[in-house]
Amino acid sequence: MTIWSVVAIIVAYLCGSIPFGVIVARLYGIDVLASGSGRTGGTNVLRSAGPLAAGLTVLGDVMKGLIPIFFIQIAFSPLTVALAMPAAVLGHNFSIFLGFRGGVGAGTAVGTVGGINFWAGLMVAICGLLGLAFTRYASILSTSVAVSSVIVLTIGALLGLTPYIYILGSVMTMLVMFYALRENFARIRAGTERKVGQKTENIAKI
Repeated sequence: MTIWSVVAIIVAYLCGSIPFGVIVARLYGIDVLASGSGRTGGTNVLRSAGPLAAGLTVLGDVMKGLIPIFFIQIAFSPLTVALAMPAAVLGHNFSIFLGFRGGVGAGTAVGTVGGINFWAGLMVAICGLLGLAFTRYASILSTSVAVSSVIVLTIGALLGLTPYIYILGSVMTMLVMFYALRENFARIRAGTERKVGQKTENIAKI
């Protein structure tokens, strides 16, 4: 791995660190970091600022994973791509611009797979949406995205469509997301996890 590969991975992290949820919510006069769960993803923005703000947040989160991986895949080795995938999600979850706060990274994870292959990213997104549709838990959406990313890229490797090393990238991404979801898993077991559509009670205005 060259110094430029390291730079590319750092760039992926910095792109992932762009806090679209915070930026969009501020346009609506909301401090999303002080509202609801305090996370920067689409679910907390939805509860705090509404569906349009959430849609814009999700779009931004997907693109900040898709764009860097797309270009890194063109210019660098498969190993660099595999390491840049979790780096982008780490950026979302531990943003350098927010004092290492963030979200869970589902949208950014979808984007990283989409940067490798559009149809693979679409399948992962559909799996996430199915998880949400059946449970109404955003945490299950994120879990579905994490697991399906591994499955889709494993199938792609077995079919000779993508390098096997991309499976490592998806597994690392899954572990990053599961770490962020550990409190959600505990609430699901306790029966206290909030469902999508429930408006947060503590909305912090700017």
